[in-house]
Amino acid sequence: MEIDERTRQCSRCRQYRPTFEYKGLTETYEMTFYNNCAYCRRNNQLRDRQLVQVVIFRKDSEKGIQIMLSQRIHPNKPYLGMMQGTGGKVDVYTDNYGNESLETEEDAAMRDTLEESGLILEEEKLQKIWSKTVPSQLEWTARRCEVQDATYNITLSIFIYPWDWIQEPIAMEPDKSSDWTWHTFQEVIFMNLIPMLQKNQDFIFQEIGKYFNYCKIESLDKQEENDISPLTEKEFNTFKKKTEKVTTKEIIANEKYKKGITLEINRLRERLTRINKYLNNYYGRKYLQIFDFRNRNKVSEKVNCLPTLEEIGHNAPTEYSKIQNNVYRYTVHETGDKKNILHQLKIRTIKDYLNIDQAYVATIDQLALYYPNYQLI
Repeated sequence: MEIDERTRQCSRCRQYRPTFEYKGLTETYEMTFYNNCAYCRRNNQLRDRQLVQVVIFRKDSEKGIQIMLSQRIHPNKPYLGMMQGTGGKVDVYTDNYGNESLETEEDAAMRDTLEESGLILEEEKLQKIWSKTVPSQLEWTARRCEVQDATYNITLSIFIYPWDWIQEPIAMEPDKSSDWTWHTFQEVIFMNLIPMLQKNQDFIFQEIGKYFNYCKIESLDKQEENDISPLTEKEFNTFKKKTEKVTTKEIIANEKYKKGITLEINRLRERLTRINKYLNNYYGRKYLQIFDFRNRNKVSEKVNCLPTLEEIGHNAPTEYSKIQNNVYRYTVHETGDKKNILHQLKIRTIKDYLNIDQAYVATIDQLALYYPNYQLI
């Protein structure tokens, strides 16, 4: 292709192609130049990239609400000298076919917080309060541009998380950021924050304030707590739709309701365990049908569920000798995945086997010779 003043290198495919378009009527057209060629703009599929910030907060008895921040100190990283929370890039995974997939924002928030501060977050306490997506030419920078010139969709997200007052934050990456410190709103408004936090600092403290305003704390003595009845199922269904402040009495009623539910779950779990034990015992001993009725209890006492013919011959030789020359119908089964294949053998008397066309016929000695380590089912 002949390169002239209208031919430029496309920022996406890196080929020298015309990067202009005519707009308007033939006689009054306007020539518009782009960073990408027309081919790339027609086949424009923006790639997703995500960045997260986690604002960890607490409520100090003297200073009030505080958030945890550190200063960026790496000379070769963007936003040098600005204050930030924990967080960073959402990891991108590429398969063998070039298809990209991203980890979840929550996983990235918890991973980056652990790597940067040593704090272990619980996903259920992580609250997403803000998100925005902008087209960008840069992979990890949300510098807005025209969609036709963009290569990436950059999604920015902010999470808030209540500190548990147990884990102490540690500067795990001292070459990238300073020690973690706590700051009030009055201190933060005079700080130089990274853009994502700077533009939303009022909103962040507003959302954190809602967290503490949700519960109306009351001081109750022991007798008052004992007089509170647990919620009923009907009351709980009404309570979960509540949007105003929750009182301490309602919290205690919820706790007592939870305790009753937990006891009921444990009772049902024990019952389920017993049921499964009975069923496993039954299905694991169906092979006993090949023995005479009088010998079944003796065999079951000597061998476990799902035994092999080799185990029966070794542990119950007397009972085994009585059936070793008998003819039975059988089928071979294989279950599991390719790495862990479970071989099973189903043996039944001729009169008990329903699917005659799908079964083979052999004596026990023959089966023991060809399938000695197959589990009997």
